[in-house]
Amino acid sequence: MKRRILMCLAVFSMFCLASSGINAAVGDFALIHDFAGGNDDGSNQYSQRLITDGAKLYAITEQGGDNNLGTIYSMNMDGGGFTLLHDFASGQTDGGYPTGSLLHSAGKLYGTAVYGGRFGNWGVIFSMNTDGSGFTLIHEFAGFPADGALPVASLLLYSGKLCGLTNAGGSIGRGTAFSMNTDGSASALIHEFAGGVDDGSYPYGSLVLSGSKFFGMTRWGGDNDKGVIFSMNPDGSGFTLLHEFAGGSNDGAEPFGTPIVSGGKLYGMTNLGGDNDKGVIFSMNMDGSGFTLLHEFAGGSNDGSFPLGDLAIYDSKLYGMTGQGGDNNFGVLFSIKTDGTEFSLLKELSGPDGRTPNFEAPLISGGFLYGATYRGGSNDRGVVFKYELPAPAPQPPVVPHCFAQIKSPPKLIQPRGRFPRLMKRQATSCKKSSSEVKSFTSFVSFLVASTGKIELKFDN
Repeated sequence: MKRRILMCLAVFSMFCLASSGINAAVGDFALIHDFAGGNDDGSNQYSQRLITDGAKLYAITEQGGDNNLGTIYSMNMDGGGFTLLHDFASGQTDGGYPTGSLLHSAGKLYGTAVYGGRFGNWGVIFSMNTDGSGFTLIHEFAGFPADGALPVASLLLYSGKLCGLTNAGGSIGRGTAFSMNTDGSASALIHEFAGGVDDGSYPYGSLVLSGSKFFGMTRWGGDNDKGVIFSMNPDGSGFTLLHEFAGGSNDGAEPFGTPIVSGGKLYGMTNLGGDNDKGVIFSMNMDGSGFTLLHEFAGGSNDGSFPLGDLAIYDSKLYGMTGQGGDNNFGVLFSIKTDGTEFSLLKELSGPDGRTPNFEAPLISGGFLYGATYRGGSNDRGVVFKYELPAPAPQPPVVPHCFAQIKSPPKLIQPRGRFPRLMKRQATSCKKSSSEVKSFTSFVSFLVASTGKIELKFDN
C-alpha cells in the first residue's frame, strides 16, 4: 500500500516597499467637520474620543451649543448628516462642560460632564438614546467626603455596571473610582485616592479592563509625586501600584491619559519626562515588570511633544497625537511599532487643518483613523478629521496538499533571499489531486512530475 504524506508549505516573503506599498504611509488626511460654535454647532472638542456604532460617529464637544456649555453630536462616517443631539445647559437638571468620551451600549449613550447637578456643580453622569431623546441624569456627584467630583474621564461597562474615575472628591479629596448600575442605582466608591508614596492622586484618564482587573493611571502620587500606574479588582480590592513615575531621562512623568492593553502588555504616554522632559511613550508587562521607554519626545520640526491623550493600536503599530511639536508647533499625528522602532510623523498640523489635539485615543474604523483637535480650522474652534491607514500586511499562504509516496524529500530553491519552510506529516486522508493545486502569484507554484518527484518553483 502506498503511503500518503500531507505536506504544508508556509512561505514567508518580504515584499518590496516600492512595488507593494504595504509599509508606506497612505497619508490621505481630510477634514470631515469644521466646528463653528454658536447655537447650531459644537466647539472645542477637548478630550472626547469619537465612537461609532458602525454607521455613525458620536462625540462630545466641551463648548458650543445654545448655552456654550458643550454639545453631543452625531454624523456620518464621511462627515455628512451632522446633527446636534443635545445642548448642555448645566444647572440642577443638566450637565455642563463635558470632557469624557461617550459609551455606547444597548442602543444608549452614556457619558459624564464636569459641571452640573444639584449638589454644588460637582458633575453628572447621563444617559440618552442615540437619536438624542430620553436625556436623563442618572447620577449627580456630591463631592467631598462621601462621593466623587469632577468626572473628567470616560465610563467603562463591566458586568452590567458603569465604572469610572473622578478627578476629585472622596474622603481625601484626591479622586475616586466608582461603580453603579446603568440606571444610577447602587452607586459605590470602590477606591478613594490618597496620594503619598502608597497611592496615586488626581486621575485624569479612564479605567481599562484586562482579564478580571482594572488598570489606570493618576497624574500625581507615588514615591516621586509624578504619577502612578495601578491595578485593582472590579470591587476595588487588591489595589496595587504597578509603576511609580520618576521623571528624568529614564522615566515618564504626569500621565494624563489611559493605558491600552495589547499582547499581554500595557502601553501609554506621559505628558512630561524623558531626555527632553517633553513626554514619553512606554510599555510594560501587566504585573509592572519590564517597564521600557519606547520613545522620548523631543519637539521641534521632527517630533511631537507634550502628549495629553491615549494610544490606539492597528496592525502592530501604535497611533497617537501630541498637543505640540511639528513644523508649526501645533501638534502631530504619529505612529510607532510596539517595540519602539519605526517612529514616524504622519501629519504635522498647520492650523487650518487643526491644532492642539488634546483628546483621548484616536478611533480606528474601516481602515481610517478618526480624530479631533481642540483648536484650528477656519473658525479656530477645532475640527474632526480622518486619515487613511495602510492596509494590513498580508498573511503568507499555507498550502496543504497530498501526494503519493515520495522517495526523497523535495528540493527547495531559495531565489532572491526568500525563506520558505517545508513541513510534512503523515496524512490520514487525501482529498485533493495534484491537478487541484493552484499557483500563487508572487508566492509559490507546484509542479508534480510523473516520476513522483516534486519541484517547487518560486515566481519572480
